[in-house]
Amino acid sequence: MIDICKLDLQKKELKHSHIIPKFTFDYLKSTGSKYLRNIENPDIRHQDGTKEYLLCNDCEQLFSKRERWFANNIFFPYLKENKTEFQYDENLGYFVISMLWRVLINQLSHPSVKNEILLSFLKDVESEWREFLINFKYPINFNNLNIFFTDRLIYNGNSNLLNSDLYFTRFIDATIVHNNDFSKVAIYAKFLRFIFWAPVKGYRYENQTTTIKLNNGILNIPQELNDKFISSFFLNRIKQIDQAKQPNQQQTDKMWKEIEKNEKEFWDSDAGQSMLNDLRNFKQ
Repeated sequence: MIDICKLDLQKKELKHSHIIPKFTFDYLKSTGSKYLRNIENPDIRHQDGTKEYLLCNDCEQLFSKRERWFANNIFFPYLKENKTEFQYDENLGYFVISMLWRVLINQLSHPSVKNEILLSFLKDVESEWREFLINFKYPINFNNLNIFFTDRLIYNGNSNLLNSDLYFTRFIDATIVHNNDFSKVAIYAKFLRFIFWAPVKGYRYENQTTTIKLNNGILNIPQELNDKFISSFFLNRIKQIDQAKQPNQQQTDKMWKEIEKNEKEFWDSDAGQSMLNDLRNFKQ
């Protein structure tokens, strides 16, 4: 497809780019989820994540380099090796902004964002992040990047939400988070056990365990998370999932047939363990 590259603004052949990196979907499917579904239309099965014609080949390679760095230095060491300390360099900040920028580009085309005047400032966020990604110009106004690592939930018996573990350990999510009057806004993305957000209006969240620098630093687990704005979003998101439309009977039968092909393997998988953890809590 020939069009304007969203990053270097040149007319070129565009790649079909993932909004959330492809390696996350590959891992998701390899650990129990053969097909992907979204809560808006659960009757449709997907084999890959959302993609758009965003980037030319050169810009795609800029992002791919940092995606490989994140996968090799943080993603797989945390999920497969249970590593709890991570030294990082400028690749982490670039990776986080590149992903949140893609989320922002995707969201800016939605009518609920495009037609809301109180979100018009997001074009300034996009412009500043684009300058950083293509020209490495340090972002002055929108540089409050955070990452939070999640794990299997330990319930205390007080939760009446069904899909909490599933959301925090398996879900892929990307959106613009805001309160009712748009006085607080953050760009947000999560996949599996990794949550990323950048406050861009109304507040700044500084926490030495979650806030990352654009040059280098160290991340240690466990972390602290006392951002009430983002925490309240988690609760609302899980409630939306709990109340979402369920797949029809035909799709439900297909899912159970897939599980029954090797039932023990499924319940021993990460997806199965997440479901069992939530169901045990729900029974209580």
